[in-house]
Amino acid sequence: MKKKIVYVDMDNTIVDFKSGIEKLSKEDQEKFKDNFDDHPEIFSLMEPIDGAIEALKKLNNHFDLYMLSTAPWDNPNAWKHKREWVERYFGKEKENIFYKKVILSHHKNLNKGDILIDDRPNNGAENFKGKWIQFGSHQFPNWDSVVKHLTPKHRVTKPAVFIAVTAMLFFLTYVFIQPPVTSPNTDLTSNSSSQESDEKPINSSDTTTSTVNYESTLIENFEKTYRFNYINNPIVFSEAERSITWMGNSLYFWKRGDTLSGEPSDNFYSIYVDGQECIKTVIAKEQAYLSEFYPGNREIKLYDTYVCDENKQSYLFGEPFYQDMTWWIFQTADFDFTTIQCEESCKPSTTLYAKKVKIDETTEIYNLYNPISLELWSYSEPWIQYIDYMWEIYWLFDWVDIDTTNIADQYRKLFLTPAFQISVDGEKFECYLYGGVGMTGPEWLDGLFPQPLKTVTKEQNYLVGGPDWSWSCFIGERKDEENVHIKGSGPPIVLNNSSETSAEITDFPWVMYGTPKRPNDFKQEEGVFYEIIRFYWFYEDPNNPSIDFACQYIKDEAISYSDTYKTIYQECSENS
Repeated sequence: MKKKIVYVDMDNTIVDFKSGIEKLSKEDQEKFKDNFDDHPEIFSLMEPIDGAIEALKKLNNHFDLYMLSTAPWDNPNAWKHKREWVERYFGKEKENIFYKKVILSHHKNLNKGDILIDDRPNNGAENFKGKWIQFGSHQFPNWDSVVKHLTPKHRVTKPAVFIAVTAMLFFLTYVFIQPPVTSPNTDLTSNSSSQESDEKPINSSDTTTSTVNYESTLIENFEKTYRFNYINNPIVFSEAERSITWMGNSLYFWKRGDTLSGEPSDNFYSIYVDGQECIKTVIAKEQAYLSEFYPGNREIKLYDTYVCDENKQSYLFGEPFYQDMTWWIFQTADFDFTTIQCEESCKPSTTLYAKKVKIDETTEIYNLYNPISLELWSYSEPWIQYIDYMWEIYWLFDWVDIDTTNIADQYRKLFLTPAFQISVDGEKFECYLYGGVGMTGPEWLDGLFPQPLKTVTKEQNYLVGGPDWSWSCFIGERKDEENVHIKGSGPPIVLNNSSETSAEITDFPWVMYGTPKRPNDFKQEEGVFYEIIRFYWFYEDPNNPSIDFACQYIKDEAISYSDTYKTIYQECSENS
């Protein structure tokens, strides 16, 4: 039988990225804190995640394995060190199970195969055509859970003679002893793993089998039929819904980046469905087939995450997801599996079934996302525009020695003139355009930015921590980045317009979303809103920022259009 193709990600899936950071000198940790990917040696310093090497060697007995990772484009050393890392931990040439089987790509969805094991949906992982196993999720928190899911006991290889004898005994036992298949309604309290060994195939024939993988083949036949004929169309996320679901799941099952283990996290201990309280489970025991594909990874089967009654007859499966302004999850429902008609002998691996249900609005998860109105969001448009300009100007001059041009002073003025002032415990901070690249909000801020759902696009998505840093706030004038006290994310916004006595926009209650106050120590924590007490840009002349120097440079150097700086290119063209 041809082995299934399995792709395995590297960073934070089999490679412990944090271990590389810890091995850097204090000087380098400070120097590269905005983007550790840029350190020329960091990918050579990392160690394997616990159990990863052993797990992959086990999986290699059952699957055709390939390494599928993404290396930072601007760090050529990373591409070399990733290949060397594989050789260091798996051996050289033919002894290496990944010998000439390492693929580095920013578009993982273009690879054809059956399974992808990856910790994040980035770089095409969520659009992979096969099955995506999200490493580090509630269902797959470690490599033991992945191996257990992919290699049931009947896949253990045997000597050739023993295989033949065992296969014949297995077949005779199967034909004469096994009871009929049961409906999921028959015994909801029994463990699904014990059901697997007792059920008779649906539509089974009397043909003999010559391998101990017979039961595995029956399940594969069932799931192939179920996937293509009995499951509803996949749930399609908008860009906003994908971001909200991502953050919701992160807060639901993670603690500051560490996956749940041992005890339930404090976040969202219970969910209410139709008025019934469901309690978060510590260890998943049951699986259920779904009425429709789980959004993002096209799973047709999930483990339980909540139990809804003391008798354990009702479960919730998988993680909550956000769609149509509502939080959803899958819940136990009735289904007659004997109605499934397979072309070949088949059987389900579990007799539990789950349908998509609404989570009650009284559940705490609805407090995660509270968007402002479209009217209030419109006040932020000039700030949104200049955040776009900032990133595009940064990239436009990234490879230019600015001191050799006649625009150096104008370029620096854009980043050295404060945009606004915030107040923190009576202390005033001047906030400047961030002026750096590569450091993104999701790595550091827990929580959702209140951007209206209708305004979220792939290019302008501020929901999850920004997503990019926009502001650096200092006491007084701008200094080096190590002196930053607060980092701001996204545009300044008006949370609510409670000013009935003034029509002046500067009298509205403006805020900046950013990190907790402290110098030079930024960790993943919940974002904070800071009151803006003074504006320098847009509302106080003559400090309005100018991008004329960038337009002049584009004209003088005959810079052609590029998506990398399309906003500023369009602005310059319209005003030329």
